[in-house]
Amino acid sequence: MVTSLEPMQYETPDDAQAALSAILLPSYGNTVGRLDRIDRWWRWNPKPIRLRRATPEHRMLRDMGVTPWLRLVVTTIAQTLYLEGVDMPGEPGTDATREFWHPWVANRMGRKQVALHKAAIAYGSAYAAVRDDPDSPGEARIECYSPREAIAVYRDPARDDWPQLFASIQHRCGAADCYELWDAYRIWRWERDENNMYRFIAATAHNATDAKGRPVCPVVRYTNDLDLEGRANGEVEPYIPLANRLNKDNYDRMLAQHYNSWKVRTATGLDMTDLTDEQRAKQKAKLSQEDILTGGEGVQFGTLTETTLSSLIEAKQADVEELAAVSQTPTTAFGKMVNVGDAGIAESRAGFYAKRDERQKSFGVSHMDVLRLAAGIEGRMDDAANFELTPIWEDTDVRTINQAVDALGKAAQMLGVPKEQLWDMIPGVSKSRADSWREYAEAHPDADALAVQAYQAQLNPVTDDGIDQ
Repeated sequence: MVTSLEPMQYETPDDAQAALSAILLPSYGNTVGRLDRIDRWWRWNPKPIRLRRATPEHRMLRDMGVTPWLRLVVTTIAQTLYLEGVDMPGEPGTDATREFWHPWVANRMGRKQVALHKAAIAYGSAYAAVRDDPDSPGEARIECYSPREAIAVYRDPARDDWPQLFASIQHRCGAADCYELWDAYRIWRWERDENNMYRFIAATAHNATDAKGRPVCPVVRYTNDLDLEGRANGEVEPYIPLANRLNKDNYDRMLAQHYNSWKVRTATGLDMTDLTDEQRAKQKAKLSQEDILTGGEGVQFGTLTETTLSSLIEAKQADVEELAAVSQTPTTAFGKMVNVGDAGIAESRAGFYAKRDERQKSFGVSHMDVLRLAAGIEGRMDDAANFELTPIWEDTDVRTINQAVDALGKAAQMLGVPKEQLWDMIPGVSKSRADSWREYAEAHPDADALAVQAYQAQLNPVTDDGIDQ
């Protein structure tokens, strides 16, 4: 682990390459195996169940029973996390808010945030790096990284806002792997060929500072569940044994369904000692196909009952409900519908909403750090030092438009909340659209607003010198 208290920087490519080889790549190698296992379960390609003396049919049934259970756990919570704006002190929709929000829009983060959130939820962490755009100097570029292609090292991973060093490993350069090392001042870049030889490409300044203007490694970590010891657990690894059990449930049911889900007719006492093998086969085929079975003296016919599947289905349903409980995922996400009232539905989803709110707190702080870094790179130091920001998340609660408007109308009438400030909360209305409504309302006041303005003008007349009477 890096122990220096000061921002790390390197003066020569050799020093930077030595840090890459001695610090970052060993740390990456220690984690990539675990992350690959998580990826297999998240991306619906786990290692198959081991079967002894398995036939091709058995393997076919086993493979048919694989279901992406843990992908549902990740996707269900990720689909409630869409950042759509920032609430800054002052009037909403002002030029200052738009300027602060511009790097988000310019870097297509509305789309990138989906993959960023999913990676952080699945693996436990993900990264967003901010730098001066080499194609447009003076503008911020935001890039997102999966922990399977990047790693950050911290002096104290539980408490540090910025890493000491960051490295990305890209396997997208043809025959050569690409490596980047970020320190507090520069981004160093190499290529490594099939002979394990490094070729230095360039070192460029990222021009990033923190809120106090100090150089930092401009990488923000997104964590799913960070504890006080710096451990960040995802929503896949803890539930792998349970998902494996569910796949076994599917295999057991399909095995019984494939081989034993129908009645078997039996015939005992048939004398076929004088028949050839071919004749015996024809006789068995005839007995299996004829509607009326006949036989000689002493022949008895019967049936073997089919294997009931209800117990196997109930076992699977119990495991599904257990996965829903321990992961705080609504059972409706796994296809189970319960006929209960609105209060019952709200209570059943209370744990899920608490989990969503917790992720919004964590990811919201990271998003604000990214936008403050971008503001510093673009020279807006007041915005870079502004910590009075509130992320605005899209309302994804399942409600009808009538229910939402009725509740918001009561808030305006009974509690005196300004109705203009409630427009963002209408389902399906984005913050930008609500801002445009507020601008229109300000430019086109209605009759009631004009009457209030005229009345206020009468109460507080203004003289020619601009002093209220």
